[in-house]
Order: sequence, then structure tokens, then C-alpha cells
Amino acid sequence: MSSIDQEINQLASSIDNAKSQLERESNFVEQANKRFESNMLAFKKYFPDIYEKFVLYQPTEKFNLFVNNNGTGNITDTKLDVPFYSENPVLQSKKQVDDAIATPEVCRVDQSVIEHLSNETNFLHVDLLKSIGVVYNKAKSELPPNTMLDDVIPSVIIFGVGLGYHLNYLNEQVRASYINIFEPNEDYFFGSLFCFDWAGYLNTIDEQGSALYIGIGVPEEELYEELYRRAQYLGAFSISNSFFYQHYPSQEVNELIEKIKINFHQFFMGWGFFDDALMSIAHTLENTHKDINLLVQHDKLPAEIEKFPIFIVANGPSLDKDIEVIRAMKEQVVLVSCNSATTALLKQGIIPDFHVALERTKATADFLTAFITPEQRQKIGLITVNVMYPEVPELFGWCGVGFKGNEPGTSIYHIAEYIKTQKITTTVGYCNPLVGNTALSFFASKKFKEIYLFGVDNGYVDPNHHHSKASYYYNDKGSTIHSPLKMGNEMVVDGNFGKKVITDHFMYTGKEQMERLLESFKGTHLNCYNCSDGTKIEGALPLRSSDILLDESTATKQNVIKFIKEECYKPFDKSIDAKKYLDFDIFESICNSMVEILEQPMTSREQALENLLASLRFLYSFKQEARYAHLYLILEGECLYTSSILISALYNFGSSEQALPYYKDALILWIDFLKQAPDYYRERWNKLSDYSFDYSKPSVENVGD
Repeated sequence: MSSIDQEINQLASSIDNAKSQLERESNFVEQANKRFESNMLAFKKYFPDIYEKFVLYQPTEKFNLFVNNNGTGNITDTKLDVPFYSENPVLQSKKQVDDAIATPEVCRVDQSVIEHLSNETNFLHVDLLKSIGVVYNKAKSELPPNTMLDDVIPSVIIFGVGLGYHLNYLNEQVRASYINIFEPNEDYFFGSLFCFDWAGYLNTIDEQGSALYIGIGVPEEELYEELYRRAQYLGAFSISNSFFYQHYPSQEVNELIEKIKINFHQFFMGWGFFDDALMSIAHTLENTHKDINLLVQHDKLPAEIEKFPIFIVANGPSLDKDIEVIRAMKEQVVLVSCNSATTALLKQGIIPDFHVALERTKATADFLTAFITPEQRQKIGLITVNVMYPEVPELFGWCGVGFKGNEPGTSIYHIAEYIKTQKITTTVGYCNPLVGNTALSFFASKKFKEIYLFGVDNGYVDPNHHHSKASYYYNDKGSTIHSPLKMGNEMVVDGNFGKKVITDHFMYTGKEQMERLLESFKGTHLNCYNCSDGTKIEGALPLRSSDILLDESTATKQNVIKFIKEECYKPFDKSIDAKKYLDFDIFESICNSMVEILEQPMTSREQALENLLASLRFLYSFKQEARYAHLYLILEGECLYTSSILISALYNFGSSEQALPYYKDALILWIDFLKQAPDYYRERWNKLSDYSFDYSKPSVENVGD
């Protein structure tokens, strides 16, 4: 064949290929447009916010959706400028799913330590967890680890939609009760609306009863917070025992998954528990009839007041190096001391203007009477929350109280308050888990704009220097005489001034709660300066105490303190009687209904999980019922702790058949608790904390000389 003939044949072949490609593209466009319309109608039904965002969406210039030779859609990777998929994206995605299931990435919670909790407080909660922990450890010792995925699992977290080819197949292979899908790239998701049958997928998920969340356009660096908020809203059980599925390579997503693993404890902390909830009601109802003051909110403070500097002093080890700066500036600032930091300041001859307390048990009163004299307390104002042990406000010359959010005591008061006045007092957010969180939350919510943090270390560099040496933790020779609270495993994190800092899960949660608070005040001109040589706090500007320059103020310290006490607070309305809204019978009905659900037959992990989640969803149905929210809150924390352990016992070890007997033994303990809970509520709704601590005796043996 001549070269001319070859060229003619090649040209004809090219023309045929071009015609075929045009036909493929034409067919694809016709089908894709129909698919887009169908998908949009489905999103309008299930996720109207996504519908509104993408019905008229304009992709970026990098968006390039094209057709493979087999007629399937493909898209250009916006970072690498190469095809996102191979010539057969469906088979490619199926293989990816199969590979991920063969070696699954699952974030599990090890509950081994639960059995060994101490119960100095004699809490029902601790007894319950310890008893379930015994069963959990028995399963752990007698069964092999479960390294495979069951057909039905509690949770899957999918990182990446791409064009969606993996979603149906993944759901067919592994059905999750809670499905979280994140796609940071809006262009990819837009392309999936033309390539993937979202309408069918959404309908399938709806029919199978799974809870689905889709986060589109959330930047990789914000995905952790989005997942945390999601878990807080639904309950941490919604991400318990999570299977992580990553659809396409991303360094940012790799780092995110690692962060979730390291910080997975945070999703399972700070829930409160049954005894805590009953104390919340008892203490609140008692406090609201005392001569103390209730926090009120201002839209804006007078200019000279809002810019007056607030020094918040916690008891971290770095406080020692800043004591002299605080002493030199104390007449130019409002000095706010967090719990044990007051003992450090008083030992240095510095009397704070306000003392902040958070812990609700009687031990707080024991601490205050042991280390702060009546004469000193009369000179200091107390800032605390409504759930505080009622004797504590009486120890000070002045007391201001804020309503703590997510508390049954707050909720029951709000019911009575609204029915009587049609108004509800605002709560103070992000005030857990540390007293430093409480102090920062109070003064930020009061709209003060210049806040300085000292000793807010949320960790330490030297394990022997865990608090200020001047505080009650140490004797005169610098030896530890009272053990610091440690919760969770230790880890090393970035420090405020560059060095690495040792922290634990509890303190790290305090740091992150501060960051969430500061993020919520972004754009309000709040300036928070972190002078502490501890963990870095995003949103707070690192500032050495030696570099502080205070502006001249037209307001005086005394005027600002007077304003806080007289304008930021008002007396409680003692005519509000919340006792009539205790609702004992309805609480009993809730508990009985949960028991009835949990006692349904189960012969597999799937049925056990279904029953457990059904009981939790029933309880959560009361979360949005303002009239009965306090009853939900009484059980919420206990349910979250217990269900977390139960799900771990169900899925962490052995096969479904092997694990079920252990799960049933643990479940019986939870059911028995629910059966007794109504009587506990009737008997203890007005019982104040009786947990005391003798601070006159060292809690550390063999104290050094």
C-alpha cells in the first residue's frame, strides 16, 4: 500500500473516530442533562441548600468535564491537570472500594480503662461504666480483634465525591447507619451531578434508614471542625467505630484523617452524666432563690468600658514568670483569677478582682474555705454558673451567675421563665471543660475587647512543674503536695512561643474550646492576647508579658468593676418556680420506651445496632422539644457514654456471632439502669452534692523535703 493510501486510511479512521466521539459526546450530553435535572429535583427534596447552591452554579475556569471512549464521563484534576479517572472509571472505582474494604481504615475507641475507674464520688454513672467495662474487657481477652468490616457498620466517613462512581457500590458492599460525605472541590461535585445518579442514591439511603450528611465546598482545613459540629449535633455515637474512605489522593485529607485519629477522644468527652444532670437541677433550683445576680447580655458596652483591659489568670506553670508583670499592672486592669490561680496570687500578696469557679461539687466549697480566708473572699467578686454548689456563692461578698448551656438545670429554668415572662435568659457558651474556658467565655460574651491570658497553658514543659509553684499544689519548698488532674493520654503539641508543650486530652480539649469561642467572635474586634508559655491557641495573638503596652483609659478600674457588677448582672427573679416542670411521669415514660426498644430480639450485630440506635433516636426526638428538653438532657450524657462503650463491645472483637453474647451482657446493665433511672430522678432531683475533699491532707505520698 502506498504512503498516500496509508494517509487516506488514517484520515478516514480519524474521521470515523471523530464522528464516534461526537456521537458519544452527544449521547452523553443528552443523558447528562436529564441526569442533572433529576438530581436537582432530588436535592431540592432532601438537601434544599445544596439545590439552591448548584442549580445556577458557575464552575471555575479549570472545570473540564469530558467523555471517555466508552461513553463515561471524566474530569480533569484541577491540581495536576491530568484526567481524574482512567478510561473505565466505574471499574476503577469498584476496585478502589474492594481494596479499601479488604484493608479497612477504621477508627475505633479502646474502652479498656473504663473497668478501672475510681469512684470516690460514689456516682451511679461511674458504677454503671465500670460494670460495662468489665464485660468489655472480658470480650477483649477472650475474642480476637475484629479487623474486617461487617455488612452493616455504625459509621462511614467518605472523603471525596469526585464524579460519584464509588458511592453506590460502596453502599452496596457496606451499609452504614451514619454516612458523612465531604467534597472540598465544588467543581468536582458539580460534575458529579451530570455523571452520577444522585437521585437514586439519595432515595436508596432514605429507604434504608441511614442518616446522610453531605458537606460540599468545606475546605480541607475546616473539615475536622465540620465533623466535630456534626457529631455534637447528632451525638458522638454517629461517628463511633467509623470506617474512613478516601476517594482520591490529597495530602490535606491525609493530614485530616491523622488529626481525627489523634483527637478522636474529643468526640467522646464533655457530655456530662446522670448524677451531674441531677446535680444541675438541684443546684440551679436552689441558687435561683438566693440573693445572687444573673448575667445579662449587652449589644455593646460604652467605649471606655469595652476597651478596658481584662487580665485572665489561670494556674499554669508559666504564671510564675509573669507574676511581677501582673503585680505592676494590677491597678490598670480588671484582674480575673481562675480557681486555684487565686491561691498563687494571694500568696504573692495580689488580691484578684474576680474569682471564677466551674466545678459543681461540694469540693469547690471545701477548696475555697481551706485556702482563701473569709476576709479575702469579701474583697473578691465571684463569677460562676448556675449549676454551682449553692454554698459557694454565699462565701463571697458579691456573686454573678451565668446560665451554662446544655444543662438540664438551665433548661428547666428556661421553661418556667418563658411560660411566665415570654423571655429566656441567654446562656454562656464554650465555658467547658476548664475554668479558663469559663473566664474567657464570660468576658468575651460581655463584649470586652481587650483580653490578656496568663497561665492559660493547657499543658506544661516540665511534668514536675504542672501549675504555678506559688499555688496550693506545692509546699513552701516547691514539692508537689496535691496531684494535678490528668485525663486522657499525653501528647506533645505546638507551644504559644514556639517550643513543644506536653498536654493531655482534657487540657487539649480546653484549648480547642477556646479556639472555637474566639472563632465565634471573629469580626467583632475582640483582641485576645496569649501571654502564656503553654499551648498555642488559634485566634489569640502570642504576646510576651514584657511587651504589653496598655493604653491610657478614661475609665478607672473601680468604675469598670462597678459597671460589671451593676450593669452586666441583675437580681434573679425569685418568683419563677421551676419545680412544677420536673415532669417525673414523662421521664419514666421515656425510659420505659427506650427499654422496650432495647429489649427487641437480636440475632446479629446488625439487629443489635439497629435497636441501640433506635433507642437513641427516640431520646434525641426530645432534643428539639423545648418543653421537655431537660428530660433529654438528664439522659443525654449517660446515653452517649454508654452507647459508645456498647458499640465498641459490639464491633471491636470477633465475629457477629462471637461478640453478641458479650454485648447482650453489657446491654442488660444499661437496661437495668434505665429501669431504675425514674426512681433515682424522683429521689435525687433536690439532693445537693455531697462530694467533699480534705485539702488539709496532701494527696501525694512521700512529699519531698
